[in-house]
Amino acid sequence: MVLGGTREVLGWCMQQKIPAFADSGRRRKLKIAGIGPDHVPALTEATRRLIDLGNQRIVLLDSLYKVSEPGIVGAAFLDALSAGGITTGSYNMPGWEGGLEGLYAYLDSSFQRSPPTAIIAGSASTYFATQSFLVNRGIRVSQDLSLICVDNDPYFSQCQPSVSHIRWSSQSIGNRIVRWVRNISEGKEDTCQTMIKTKFVEGGTIGPVPES
Repeated sequence: MVLGGTREVLGWCMQQKIPAFADSGRRRKLKIAGIGPDHVPALTEATRRLIDLGNQRIVLLDSLYKVSEPGIVGAAFLDALSAGGITTGSYNMPGWEGGLEGLYAYLDSSFQRSPPTAIIAGSASTYFATQSFLVNRGIRVSQDLSLICVDNDPYFSQCQPSVSHIRWSSQSIGNRIVRWVRNISEGKEDTCQTMIKTKFVEGGTIGPVPES
């Protein structure tokens, strides 16, 4: 099982003799069994909501997505920006390399020039890392900057203010994995991919763009 695999990693897995299962990641259009949330409708709704709140400098932070290779999810985000009258580019989907250090390096440089007024974090780990950066800079979430997470993390239920995020049923993932294991154990080929319906949950981490 591969969690959040890149297209290169999943492509390598397909070439092996051992069956592989992709949990999320860049699996679409690949002949590999998998499951993951359909982020497109909920991400589009979240992006439109940010625009309605007056945001023009919106950034999707995800190491998997770059403007040159946005994938289906990244393309939906860029389309939502364009539909809102925002000219898109690498500013909106910078991507990064170098793990956590690369993320902090990007955040440090971005807030030295045209800082974003809204950030959509592509994972819970990116969300919490970004939140830590903002706290250390004295940047208040919702008052100074809106923050959304594309992921669905159980720790969000313990956060105040409530986290704006994309939610889906995790039970579907367990059921699909069990079915895949059963099929493989019986010698059946299983390369089907399942999409899980998602919902944008607006919390207290987004707000109107400050006038100043």
